[in-house]
Amino acid sequence: MNGSWEKIYTKHGRVQIDVLDTAIQAADIFCKNGFKNILDLGCGTGRHTLLLADRGFNVHACDISETGIKMTRELIENSGLSNVSYCIQDMYNLNLDSDSLDGILCIWVQGHGLREEIAKGIREAYRVLIKGGIFYTDFVTTDDLTYGIGSEIAPHTFVGGRTGEEGIPHYYTTVEELKALFDIFDEVKIENKIYRFNDNEGNAHEIIAAVVIAKK
Repeated sequence: MNGSWEKIYTKHGRVQIDVLDTAIQAADIFCKNGFKNILDLGCGTGRHTLLLADRGFNVHACDISETGIKMTRELIENSGLSNVSYCIQDMYNLNLDSDSLDGILCIWVQGHGLREEIAKGIREAYRVLIKGGIFYTDFVTTDDLTYGIGSEIAPHTFVGGRTGEEGIPHYYTTVEELKALFDIFDEVKIENKIYRFNDNEGNAHEIIAAVVIAKK
């Protein structure tokens, strides 16, 4: 996966530019709860890192791609903000202290793996959050039109179904499955979500997803 994202960012640059409304909702939730220290898990090239930093949070931007981190740093530095730290991280094995973060934002990231990896990543998110901390994330569901397209490398996990991300696995899930995956959290809210957006070439896309707001 590292090589895949590294290849995408090296070849295409900032493939994700527009701030998603779910990230804005997450920032509002973090603010309402008085949170300060936020992890942007899988920050990509920094679009949501910039949002969080501009909202005044102390942001820890991490990604598995070195190029993604470099682009995120450049974006933040060019904005004049300084309340961001950077590190390369494997989301399934975070090199972060337990009980150290108020909130985690992880948008369009968590489902890029096998189910057992995703379950491990959820446990890692739980570990690094403080008691009362919130994990805000999302997953593509089996209702998405790309479900079943490409090569099935594991149950409900396909490679090659999304243009521009042909080498990256996508795990498709259901609300019931998400309830099971997040059962270690004290409170879990799951919302249906349809993302509609245009890519850098102006092509329209739709993603049928579920947003998870999990409180430790």
